Amino acid sequence: MLFDMENPQGFDPYEVLTSLVIPRPIAWVSTISPEGVLNLAPFSFYNAVCDEPPVVFISISKRDNGERKDTSRNILSTGEFVINLVSEEFLREVVISSEAFAPEISEFEKTGLKPAPCYKVKVPRIANTKAWLECKLLKHEELFDYDLIFGRVLFAGAEGLEINTLKPVGRIHGGFCKIVELSQSF
Repeated sequence: MLFDMENPQGFDPYEVLTSLVIPRPIAWVSTISPEGVLNLAPFSFYNAVCDEPPVVFISISKRDNGERKDTSRNILSTGEFVINLVSEEFLREVVISSEAFAPEISEFEKTGLKPAPCYKVKVPRIANTKAWLECKLLKHEELFDYDLIFGRVLFAGAEGLEINTLKPVGRIHGGFCKIVELSQSF
């Protein structure tokens, strides 16, 4: 199969990209609005950028009308966010939190998840998450209809660093994936 990504005809470039850049980690981002409303949303255009200093990157699309999503607005307003690890037991809540709720509605309430305090940022993490990254906004760029958010990781917490403990979930095309085998050699 061949895909002219500059002149897509008969295919969706999003489907090609999300089918070939796999698996994609999910940044389950918690933020807080200037009014104090807690927000929680998953983004699978996310990854680590560098380790000295530790920096992560999230690409957040804008709404069809060109407005920023709550997550971007909150990060740009407060300068802080938390990336919560998506593990297998939270899939239902991830799907619920991906819905487009009004800014005054908290996804924590809609999902039934409880917030827990962080160590270095005011934004809460998800209680009982297996791992999280506390981030401060380092840089914001706009690219086409996306907000590119670079965050400096100030603090990380985890139950452990082993895959069998974390049970992370990622994205492959239109679905979710989990790691079932980890190989050190080929």
